[in-house]
Amino acid sequence: MLKPFPLLLSLLLLPVVPVKALSPFSAPAIVAEDSPNAQIERSIRQVTVKITSEINRGSGIIIGKKGSIYLVLTNAHVTRGATTLQIQTHDGQTRTASIAPNSLLKDKDLALVEFSDTRDYPIAKIRAISPDAELDITVTGYSAETGQYTTDNGKIEQTSDRPLREGYSVGYSGDIVQGMSGGGIFFEDELIGINGRSAHPILSNYIYEDGTKPTDAEIQQMRAVNWGILLNTLLTYIRPEILSAYNLPLPQVNPDIETTAPTGYIAKLEAKAKGFTVRIDSSSTANGSGVIANGSGVIIAKEGNIYTVLTADHVLCGEMARTDSCADYTYTVVTSDGKTRNIEKSTIIRQKGVDLAVFQFESRDNYPVAEIANYNPNTDDFVFAAGFPKIGDNPSKWLFSGGRIKDQEMGLLLTRQSDLSNEQGAVLKSVSSLTGGYELVYTSITFGGMSGGAVLDSQGRVIGIHGRSEGAGGGKIQLGFSLGIPISTFIGLQERLKVKPQLLTTAQPQVSPQQKQEIIQAITGVIVPNTNAKADIWIERGGQLWRLRRSEEAIKAFDEAIKQNDPDNVYLAWYGKGLALFALDKYQPAIEALQQAINTLPKGEDLKNFHSSILQQQSVVYRSLGDFSTSAGREREARENYEQALTVINQAISLFPNNPNYYNEKWAVLDSLERYDEGLAAINQAIYLAPRALWYVIRARYYFFQQKYDLALDDHNKAIELNPNYALAYFGRGTHYLSQQKSDLALTDYNKAIELNPNFAMAYSHRGLLYSLQKKYDLALTDYSKAIEINPNLAYAYVNRGVLYQDQQKYELALTDYNQAIQLDPNYAWAYTRRGSFYQNQKKYELALADYNKVIQLNPNDSDAYTNRGSFYQNQKEYELALADYTKAIELNSGYVFSAYFYRGILYYLQQKYELALADFNKAIKLNSNVSHFYFVRGELYRLQKKYDLALADYSKGIEIDPNDDQAYYDRGNLYSNQQKYELALADYNKAIEINPNFAMAYYNRGLLYYNQQKYDLALSDYSKAIEINPNYAYAYVDRGILYKNLQKYDLALSDYNNALQLNPNDPMAYYNRGNLYYDLRKYDLALSDWSKAIDINPNYAMAYYNRGLLYHNQQKYELALADYTNAIDINPNYANAYNNRGVVYALTREFPKALADAEKASELYRQQGNEAGYQQAQKLISMIRQEMSKN
Repeated sequence: MLKPFPLLLSLLLLPVVPVKALSPFSAPAIVAEDSPNAQIERSIRQVTVKITSEINRGSGIIIGKKGSIYLVLTNAHVTRGATTLQIQTHDGQTRTASIAPNSLLKDKDLALVEFSDTRDYPIAKIRAISPDAELDITVTGYSAETGQYTTDNGKIEQTSDRPLREGYSVGYSGDIVQGMSGGGIFFEDELIGINGRSAHPILSNYIYEDGTKPTDAEIQQMRAVNWGILLNTLLTYIRPEILSAYNLPLPQVNPDIETTAPTGYIAKLEAKAKGFTVRIDSSSTANGSGVIANGSGVIIAKEGNIYTVLTADHVLCGEMARTDSCADYTYTVVTSDGKTRNIEKSTIIRQKGVDLAVFQFESRDNYPVAEIANYNPNTDDFVFAAGFPKIGDNPSKWLFSGGRIKDQEMGLLLTRQSDLSNEQGAVLKSVSSLTGGYELVYTSITFGGMSGGAVLDSQGRVIGIHGRSEGAGGGKIQLGFSLGIPISTFIGLQERLKVKPQLLTTAQPQVSPQQKQEIIQAITGVIVPNTNAKADIWIERGGQLWRLRRSEEAIKAFDEAIKQNDPDNVYLAWYGKGLALFALDKYQPAIEALQQAINTLPKGEDLKNFHSSILQQQSVVYRSLGDFSTSAGREREARENYEQALTVINQAISLFPNNPNYYNEKWAVLDSLERYDEGLAAINQAIYLAPRALWYVIRARYYFFQQKYDLALDDHNKAIELNPNYALAYFGRGTHYLSQQKSDLALTDYNKAIELNPNFAMAYSHRGLLYSLQKKYDLALTDYSKAIEINPNLAYAYVNRGVLYQDQQKYELALTDYNQAIQLDPNYAWAYTRRGSFYQNQKKYELALADYNKVIQLNPNDSDAYTNRGSFYQNQKEYELALADYTKAIELNSGYVFSAYFYRGILYYLQQKYELALADFNKAIKLNSNVSHFYFVRGELYRLQKKYDLALADYSKGIEIDPNDDQAYYDRGNLYSNQQKYELALADYNKAIEINPNFAMAYYNRGLLYYNQQKYDLALSDYSKAIEINPNYAYAYVDRGILYKNLQKYDLALSDYNNALQLNPNDPMAYYNRGNLYYDLRKYDLALSDWSKAIDINPNYAMAYYNRGLLYHNQQKYELALADYTNAIDINPNYANAYNNRGVVYALTREFPKALADAEKASELYRQQGNEAGYQQAQKLISMIRQEMSKN
């Protein structure tokens, strides 16, 4: 029969003898009063107690007192299963005791027992240490057999940085008998642990806390000694409230983390990294900086039996890395198979100014060589830091730590470090890096001993060498990011270092969605302890949690440090809490925490640098709190926050004027306050201190909006020169080119930006906009959707896609995207603008006006907002309101004010105030001479004024600016056509169609040109193509109907006229031409009806009057005919046919003087118009009239 599990477990523990009756107190052996150990032995005896229950007997140690309540530490297996407990103190007094419930944070073989007594008993002196081997100790307890107090001396034989289950971590010698469970392990008179397991147990169930088992050899060694639990374990896992209540000391713990056992893709990556990562050990326990002198390295090349390792220079040289020679230590390299080899100093090659070095070792064993990837990582790319951290006094161990990296420019901006390199030229590209060439900034949690190890991308390729972490509190506390040297720096130095990497690529990493998910799980699965610790450990824990984006947990960790209120470091806890609150968008609490950090800065220490860092972070938070885009209705409050941000960043600069990042922050504040000249000065100072690519991109933006386009382009080019792999620089230059309508150059730059950063959502969105302008709608839609896939919260991309859907008449999709953009960003003015335009096109005018009003509410000083609403009012023919908005926009003079001039010019044009319109068009072009549409519209005004040369010049200028503008060629073609320059017109129509094969109007007008040239087949083809593209093109139906009529294809003609009228029932020209068809078909009533309808719609339709007059004439309805001819003449005084036919009617009604006058007028007009046939006809009529008059 199987024994129950508790009984099996007890076989592993010190025996506990069942109790039949309590034994009388037995005094210990007498110790001579003059013994040097007498006082120690007395003190440890006085704190050791006997614990009995109805089933067990054991020992314990008094470790605390609260009023009359004493706290006793023992083993959990001593009290397990007991219903009553009694404690007997050294004086023989016995009293009932109780277990302190829920006293530990984690299951350990520990128990806390409380008893009450008004007598004073000594409290054990506590020493929370990790003892070294060979340390002399004393073990105490009560024998279960005799009931007597028992002690023995021993030594620490084994310690383990991997505790066994239930917290056992120290093995020691000494005679441990039954009943001593829970008794003390003392170093002199200080309690360092308690007994628990005796040597040579019946069962050898030794299992580590993580579930793994020691080797058989290790188990045999473990069996030979007793095992106890260190007091540090209790202090670590005891509940904080008990720790505080009994005034127990905080444990000595390290800022370690635990990672979950890797599986799947992560396991493969880690195994790969382990293969080429080496440990580097020093003969010195510490270098000049006090840091343990061990580190890591990466095998990067192999030639024969010679391996080359890349590492950090300070791993081999310590603080001496800043000089020209290494410290006089010896070093060994430990490979993945555990073999150790000496490093020959003659193989070490260093490079002054860069914290990199290489060395070689020889081996016939086969070790993998790391693959090197030379590219610029992008913000939020996944990375892993790999190496052998040495944490506290524990041996070095392997760590594979995941995180996210910042792109080079952003990383240098986010780090607190300000130790700029003064090396330039061949070693480093610029002074933009930190001392030693540090340019990589990432969130992987790292420790001492990992220096020289690899920074790996998500495919396990080396992209950098780890070397530093941001420190605080004199560098003793990690708080911030990890820092590394990019592999590009090593590539630039490979000739000097006399090594060439064996496996080199420049390709960006490619990981599947499943692999990405596994990486995220590995990073988020990191375990940061929440056990008792001193303030400095809680601060590091908070920083680790902040790196892991677990801000709520980070705040709790920082709060634990704040509770301890250690004057040496509490300011760091407040600072870290401010960072975590800011990450949660809790801006006001973040500002308050940062102010507390300033208030608690230690007095008398030179902390100007850190003080200035706190102020900079305060400025960032104030700026976020003051964001105008989210402050509708609170503009005054927002401005006050910006002003406060400016105040604190100026304070930071006054404390530390040579940190270029502070000037970047000052620029951001001034830019938000629209103090652009001061903002430009701030960026200039940042560039002066450290010419980074980011700041050239920012300055380029300034120059662009100042219309200093050459300077803007120069700065974009400079940014790319400094950082040829900087996606944002290409994106900025591409946008610059796009605004200049240099589409090919813009596309090249957008493509490059996307190549460098395949997850650059804004680049996809902008390239989509470019494709839209090029009428490449499928490509545009693909890019917009890709941008949204990458960043589902990118409101800008939704708006752009909405515009595309609207242009494609996919109205529901368009509205959905506009609504989504507004939902994502309720203060996104451009989204309201586009939705307002959508509603306007849908004739939902109240909704449109509400959106335009919302834009002005959000941005009351934005001239563009007034311009857009003015355009709405203009379309509603509310010209006074439109004029007021355009004028207001011009007064504000912000944004694209040239648009206000342009649209006001159109308003004046519609009001036939042509001189005012021309003045505004001229002003718009003066302010921005690179908008092709401005020239086209002014060209139209010139054409209307019959200033054809000026019109032609403007059309041609517009085409010069944008050679791919199909509308421009179309407009110029119309001008050429009106000037009867048909070949030029034809060339322009052809070009318009080449650019836009779906340009229906271009086909239509080219069809008209072919028709006038009597190229009817070509005309018919173009009319039909226009209708195919736009089945609702009523005019095209009309003109094709005319062509069919002339070709005597009457049924087709009638069908086209009917289609035209179905599409546009108020088209007088369609009625007129269908009337002509009916007339030819002798359907006179239908003809009369259509001509009359044409006249009803357009009372100034002279030709309709003429044709109806002709019908009345033929029907001998002379009065009606005369009336229609007269109307035709009144409308068109040069209508020769109308004069001629009215003269005939007058002659038929024998009103010869009138008839003669009309015939002579017709003759004169025919002659002036070059109509020889008409002239001859009029002459005959004159002759006939005169003959008739002569008869009378």
